[in-house]
Amino acid sequence: MAETTEHVDVLIIGAGLSGIGAAAHLVRECPDKKYAVLEAREAIGGTWDLFRYPGIRSDSDMFTFGYSFKPWKDAKAISDGAAIRRYVEETADEYGVTRHIRFGHRVLSASWSTADGRWKVTAERTDTAQTVVFTASWVMGATGYYSYDEGYRPSFDGEQDFAGEVIHPQDWPEDLDYSGRRIAVIGSGATAVTLVPNLAETAEHVTMVQRTPTYIASVPAVDSAAKVLRRILPDSLSYSILRWKNMLSLQLQYSMSRRKPNLVRSKIRKETIRRLPAGFDVDTHFNPPYDPWDQRLCAVPDGDLFEALSAGSASISTGSIRRFTENGVELDSGEQVDADIIVTATGLNLRWLGGMEVIVDGESVTLGDRFAYKGMMISGVPNLSMVTGYTNNSWTLKADLVSRYACRLLRHLDDNGYESATPRTPVGESSKPFLDLDAGYIRRGVSEMAKQGSHLPWRLHQNYIKDIRVLSGRHLDDGVMVFGRRESQRGSEAKLVSTDGLRAPSTQQVSVEGRSVRYRDEGEGTPVVMVHGIGRSLEDWMEQHELLHGRGFRLISVDLPGFGETEPLSEKYSLEVLGRFLGSFLTEIGVDEPAHLVGNSLGGAVSMQFAVQSPRRVRSLALVDSAGFGREVALPVRLMSIRPLGRLLRSNPSPASARQLELSLFHDPAMVTDERVNLGFRYAVQPHATRVFLDTAAALGSIRGAHPGWRRELIGALAAQGTPTLVVWGDKDTIFPFAHLASANRLLPHARTLRFHDAGHMPQIEKSEEFAEAVTDFWAVETSELEQAVWIGGNSS
Repeated sequence: MAETTEHVDVLIIGAGLSGIGAAAHLVRECPDKKYAVLEAREAIGGTWDLFRYPGIRSDSDMFTFGYSFKPWKDAKAISDGAAIRRYVEETADEYGVTRHIRFGHRVLSASWSTADGRWKVTAERTDTAQTVVFTASWVMGATGYYSYDEGYRPSFDGEQDFAGEVIHPQDWPEDLDYSGRRIAVIGSGATAVTLVPNLAETAEHVTMVQRTPTYIASVPAVDSAAKVLRRILPDSLSYSILRWKNMLSLQLQYSMSRRKPNLVRSKIRKETIRRLPAGFDVDTHFNPPYDPWDQRLCAVPDGDLFEALSAGSASISTGSIRRFTENGVELDSGEQVDADIIVTATGLNLRWLGGMEVIVDGESVTLGDRFAYKGMMISGVPNLSMVTGYTNNSWTLKADLVSRYACRLLRHLDDNGYESATPRTPVGESSKPFLDLDAGYIRRGVSEMAKQGSHLPWRLHQNYIKDIRVLSGRHLDDGVMVFGRRESQRGSEAKLVSTDGLRAPSTQQVSVEGRSVRYRDEGEGTPVVMVHGIGRSLEDWMEQHELLHGRGFRLISVDLPGFGETEPLSEKYSLEVLGRFLGSFLTEIGVDEPAHLVGNSLGGAVSMQFAVQSPRRVRSLALVDSAGFGREVALPVRLMSIRPLGRLLRSNPSPASARQLELSLFHDPAMVTDERVNLGFRYAVQPHATRVFLDTAAALGSIRGAHPGWRRELIGALAAQGTPTLVVWGDKDTIFPFAHLASANRLLPHARTLRFHDAGHMPQIEKSEEFAEAVTDFWAVETSELEQAVWIGGNSS
């Protein structure tokens, strides 16, 4: 029987280092959010509470492994598990997180409903097996990357013959007495190199049995710089300096390993030889067959492993295991390793999101088929973020960035009246494994994780400095993230002002290349496709829909990508891309025969581009105050070509600035109604509006007042193919001055031209009836001439 609990704004899954950090960031940056933390176990700490084997410690320094907001104050930089667990518990208490944790709640599934705009999360109580249901607007998965249920445990021949105990570090018995006993530790990773010197302190002897050597480097357990800085600087400042110092040092080591692996290999080898007794077989036991950082490099504090090997309390045997025997392990070489206890430090089982099932609108999501957005969200899955870290640096460095980015997304949703954020599934993106290390546990399970791509935002840098920029939150609306509202909210949009009086009726949505596109499609007959200008929408054609209705035309208007209510492009804006979009859109809605294209401003340039790309699909062109015919451009528009100025000018849209823009488009101020201003304001405050405007303007080049090559090439091609063309201009246009009409007449000698007296940049609105008559007369003449040409051609054959 399911018990439904209260709804929360944010549900965090996991109360380990990542989950407590995510909750603390949420408290710091979104204090108004109601949240809960679900933890399957009965304690805080995650890894640092689960693993209890001797010597359990971090393999990263705590100045980078600790949280950015809570300085690490212990003396040791490489710290033991108990101290790390206390640090996580202190953080939970300081930020009031502990009281929000539901212990003993194992999450089974999370199901998203677009209709409800929320997640339904089903969990099982581990004490009673009772099913518990939570609802949440956002889910943060802070479950780590491996299964807590059991570690990876390969089977070995002869296990039943072994007389002693076989133990996996993930299930270390609290009462195990290993003093005076012989121990074989199978493995060569971080767990094995931690166990060996710690077990060797009281065991009779410890042998590390490894199939393949690992790169191992000694690091100081205590950071000498920390002693100095802590004496002279406040904790927060010294901590920040140490964090950056150590991060940069490790990043440099990693970069050098990638660029000059032989040099790094040689340096590690020389240091290993220096720390071991003369004659030690370094080339057998410390010479991996792969380059440094193909697998994670193992750090040992103050060289404790080398000390145990030098003292003779520990040794290494390298080779494949043939079988277990009654008294230990036999290698393929015939070597016998005697043991009373065998520890299988053979790795982890990879598991994402704690193994819970993810469902979106009734369909189960196969994570391995999806892409990871910025390493923290899943393509096509709304309002679900994952706290992930680095494989080549401290985990928490990225976990902090990811948690803060999720908080910025939450604030962005609230500030703009959105309810969901969904990374759009990429098309044609080449894939690579999410984790790029060649470790065995990764090879075994990486296919079940979402993939990374070859381009941002799907590519993972594994670089903290680069990720600061990627996860800064300055570009939340990057053309890939789709922000949405529930259908029940789409009347008032972002809670600004009502625009129903002007908003086009009977619009539809269609998916074009994975992008939701808004359009209007009415009437029957010859298709007429109307394309708006930069920063505008299909509402610019409402008057023409009414005036041309019932005249034998199929009237189509569309919001270009990133304008109106069509989702933005994920690729770079260009006329070629917009032309292809228009073609794909017409194909998607079933427009196969040649169409009359009518384009205003940017829409004119897009229409010309489409006519050149697909001449057989265009019956005629009507270019309305179109881009492309002159160098003179209004000064405010030209200033926007300089991106910093453009962002500044468009950074704080308001009804006043929207009114000023509308006034620049019309000669008659009476045309600038409150409804028109409110509509422009609504579209201007969309989070992607500024980026799309500036990207499109840069692609056109016209707003710089220059004469870019695309105009000569495009208009030259159009003149050569002779597509029937009408060019009209408002003689009071202050955006593209009326002198451009003369240029159009010169550049397109076959075109008809028409002047609209006392009209601004948008005569299709300001002189709507005259405009409708002008285009229908033009189409009638062109159709008549075309039919006559066909008749003459048919009789002359």
